[in-house]
Amino acid sequence: RHWAAVERRLPGYACCLQRARPARRLKLVAFVLLVVSLMEHLLSIISVVYYDFCPRRSDPVESYLLGTSAQLFEVFPYSNWLAWLGKIQNVLLTFGWSYMDIFLMMLGMGLSEMLARLNRSLEQQVRQPMPEAYWTWSRTLYRSIVELIREVDDA
Repeated sequence: RHWAAVERRLPGYACCLQRARPARRLKLVAFVLLVVSLMEHLLSIISVVYYDFCPRRSDPVESYLLGTSAQLFEVFPYSNWLAWLGKIQNVLLTFGWSYMDIFLMMLGMGLSEMLARLNRSLEQQVRQPMPEAYWTWSRTLYRSIVELIREVDDA
């Protein structure tokens, strides 16, 4: 609610293209980071399979699953369904961590865009005589953005 309240008080965008730019940037960052995360995960799988010089089982898939879910098989006896369940959990956790990283980056980008919008508004008023109320409004809005940044950082 605090974010929405600050957002409503911000000056508007000059045009539709200016309004769409932050959304495109957010989508691009999310897409690139998800692709890089997927590549990192696939490369880790390849490296484990390639460098598994001493397979634990005769079947390479079974050996891979046993090696990557070893913590499961310290407690339970090996079974294919449990090994695949462990692998699925590993993939879900990997993308969960990536999602959290992306989410935090997007929050930062959104907060940064708020400051950029205020800055663009101030740049339009350079060398123009403005009433004291305008500068009071600008300073109050700046303080609201900073308080929102602190609130997000604390959360």
